Amino acid sequence: MKTLALLRWQVALGLSVVALVASGCTGGASSVGDQASEPTPRQHLAALAKRYSQANTYQDAGELRFLVDGAPEDEYRTLPFSVALERPNKVRLHALDTMSVADGEKFRAIVQSLPGQVLSLPCPQALKLSALDQDEMLRQAMRGQLDVDMPQLVLLLAEDPMDTISRDCTPLQLPDSEFQGKKCGRIALQGPSGKAVLWIEKDSGLLVKYEFPLDEIRKQFPLARLWAEFRGAKVDEAVDAVAFQVELPGEVKLVNQFVMPPPDEPPAILSQPVDEFTFVTLDGTALGNQSLAGKVVVIDLWATWCGWCFEGLPLLEQVYQQYKDNDQVEFLAVSKDDPAVTNAKVQEAFAKHNLTVPIARDLEQVADRVFQLKGLPTTIVLGRDGTVQDYHIGYDAHLAETLPAKIDRLLDGENLAQQHLDQYHEAKRLYEQRLSEVLVGGGQSTDRVPETARIPGLTE
Repeated sequence: MKTLALLRWQVALGLSVVALVASGCTGGASSVGDQASEPTPRQHLAALAKRYSQANTYQDAGELRFLVDGAPEDEYRTLPFSVALERPNKVRLHALDTMSVADGEKFRAIVQSLPGQVLSLPCPQALKLSALDQDEMLRQAMRGQLDVDMPQLVLLLAEDPMDTISRDCTPLQLPDSEFQGKKCGRIALQGPSGKAVLWIEKDSGLLVKYEFPLDEIRKQFPLARLWAEFRGAKVDEAVDAVAFQVELPGEVKLVNQFVMPPPDEPPAILSQPVDEFTFVTLDGTALGNQSLAGKVVVIDLWATWCGWCFEGLPLLEQVYQQYKDNDQVEFLAVSKDDPAVTNAKVQEAFAKHNLTVPIARDLEQVADRVFQLKGLPTTIVLGRDGTVQDYHIGYDAHLAETLPAKIDRLLDGENLAQQHLDQYHEAKRLYEQRLSEVLVGGGQSTDRVPETARIPGLTE
């Protein structure tokens, strides 16, 4: 289903996913002016940068929070993050679907969307921000779709944190305010990407909240607000040694570079003839294998309660209009609603969205078995011979462009299913070949440390 470009509009807000912004500013920093009786905003920023760059340890366990346009203020969503750092070269970092751990000797990282692989690199003598960018796929996964940095890591690990957080920005002093019952000074940074606001706790001198600049972000994502709360932020306190230990199961591969895995294996029914099925149109006509034989059949499985179905059905309508007069092509929008839902209710849902694709109902719920249904919406294309030629689960933003080409190729006698299978097996072969080229020490892990140090999601 859609990513949150929709952030899993699949998310991902995947949030397929979102990471944290450093400052939203680019260019060079201006110099600090003459000293005044009260520190200038730039001097406050310099003190913040010094506080982090001179800290021997740092720990937090915070949350990224975002609010979509039009949503009530209390309906914000959250994503957790955490950092534990001990200089010169130990860190444990959780951001989005990544976990990175440096123990002073090795730097290891996982990305949940790259199963079975663990990045394993020598640990630098002194950890810098650039060490987290050694692998491009890890970098992208940590920074998320917004392609931005985590502010506390910039302050801790950038070569020149003051320059990085303030370059090409105009610092502005805002009135003090309270956050979680503690008094905070606030500095705004007005730059090309919008206005960022840093909340700096008076007592500790640490960043406890960061409001992200949204001018550039809103060009891609409909966010009303985006901010991070650095809960539990503290410096120069002992970090439990277990934070920098990991246990890696033997079945994972240690690699010096992440490799993109092949696409998901096609469903088992692809290229196979489907079992007998019968759907019923709203006027009571039965449609099944026999009545549809010899035609290219597009079956869209949907339900009145399925929001994403009505994102995709207008696209299907566009394609239907191209082929509605072709007696070699059949379209069926098959409702998966409970039989208790009336035909009138089903028809009303289509009328509301100006849809004219022919409707059928799966009153016996046979599609679950026959088509191995796993979610809605699902679009299935049958060839003239009754075999499954194409199978897609979820919203497809490109359906109006790609489906006509598939229909035309099937009408010309091509075997799309076999082409899909051949492409998958070739992608899998290339993946395995590439994976063998990046293995570290044979690729097998022999590390064993206490169970409490396991990387979440990798060993659970």
